[in-house]
Amino acid sequence: MLFITGLCAERCFYCPISRDRALRDVVFINEVEVRSENDMLREVACSLSEGVGVTGGDPLEVLSRVVDVIKYLKDVFGSKFHIHLYTSGSKLDERSVSILENAGLDEIRIHITSRRSLEALKAAINSSLDVVVENPVLPGQTSSIVGLIKDLDNIGVKYVNLNELEVSESNFQSILIRGFKVNPDGRSVTGSKETAMEILNNVKDLGLSISVHFCPALYKDLHQYSKRLMRRALGTKRVFEDIINGLVRWVELDDGKLNDLWVMDLAVRMYGRYLLRHSFSKRKVGIGRVVEALPLTPRKVLNEFPLNTLPT
Repeated sequence: MLFITGLCAERCFYCPISRDRALRDVVFINEVEVRSENDMLREVACSLSEGVGVTGGDPLEVLSRVVDVIKYLKDVFGSKFHIHLYTSGSKLDERSVSILENAGLDEIRIHITSRRSLEALKAAINSSLDVVVENPVLPGQTSSIVGLIKDLDNIGVKYVNLNELEVSESNFQSILIRGFKVNPDGRSVTGSKETAMEILNNVKDLGLSISVHFCPALYKDLHQYSKRLMRRALGTKRVFEDIINGLVRWVELDDGKLNDLWVMDLAVRMYGRYLLRHSFSKRKVGIGRVVEALPLTPRKVLNEFPLNTLPT
């Protein structure tokens, strides 16, 4: 995910963007702040990515930057590198659609917030871009969202993504003061999932040809994010690391505790310590620790466990 800017003309009360990004013109790719093109390319390569989603804020607040990025990524990774872009459509018109199309954008996902968003949608539908609508589901909005989907079906939209309304530190208060409740897991708003299921059943009963998908907040946390971590772990695995459920682990021993285990391919000496994989040794060792980290660059250590015996 390429967070191209936090700037946005909309003020959606449910926006989950963190305070260090919201309404600020900053650029991140996944968790990495982008200060140069190399930062962006390195993260794409390390994550073994086959495409990128350009998001914000509203990316069209910085249209020229978006165009440069699309052209650059396509030039480096090839025409099959898939790029989709999220926007509310507040700055989308026939001119900007044409610019994005010529730059090489593959897909545009529009968050419908007003009649202006629908007009933007109509400007995009006649282009070569795949046009998708992606909206969060507010509890109790079944009839209005089903009505919207019927209109989208008539217009010729390819598909609709319905997202469970997520809760974050930045939108928590705004959600509560509007009378919504938060599910016990703290991830999402109570009733959002149930409303989404009602919408899916209504669409099915109406026999609409448009494809409608529902994405639970739990799926994003437990599947999408963990799979992204796994790909990055595979892409950046060091010789002394094991990969466990998307995290990296290694054994770290103080200098002088390894004795005869420091031989080729069994251990690496780094920063005055010996680092090795669990599977590299079956013998008992001295004082040491198991380190568990997120597969970021540099690694973000999550836990350290005392070590008595290396697992086989």
